[in-house]
Amino acid sequence: MSSALALFSMLILAVAVLVWQLLRGLQERALAVAARSCRDAGLQLLDATVSLQHLRLARNRQQLGWQVDYGFDVSLDGQRRRHGRIRFHQGVLQWVEVPRADGSHELWVQDESEP
Repeated sequence: MSSALALFSMLILAVAVLVWQLLRGLQERALAVAARSCRDAGLQLLDATVSLQHLRLARNRQQLGWQVDYGFDVSLDGQRRRHGRIRFHQGVLQWVEVPRADGSHELWVQDESEP
């Protein structure tokens, strides 16, 4: 009985390590997307980081998969901190939301024909 428990514990640990590695890779991609989006919008990416905001199962175009949202901070003028967001579904970039000078947000949607 204890060998089954040990095997189950090792399996849980292996799954946890795999999930951590996948999320770490996705975070690196999110950071690259945030940096590129800020550069394209003329914004300054603050702290050079993105943070995990939400991780949940969600349906997108009839496909159930993991939806991951990352947040990042930007500055328009070097004084005020504003917030942007990035969403992935099943590891595919869905959209990027960045603030604009007028206080609204601009949403960039990933074109489905792009890889």
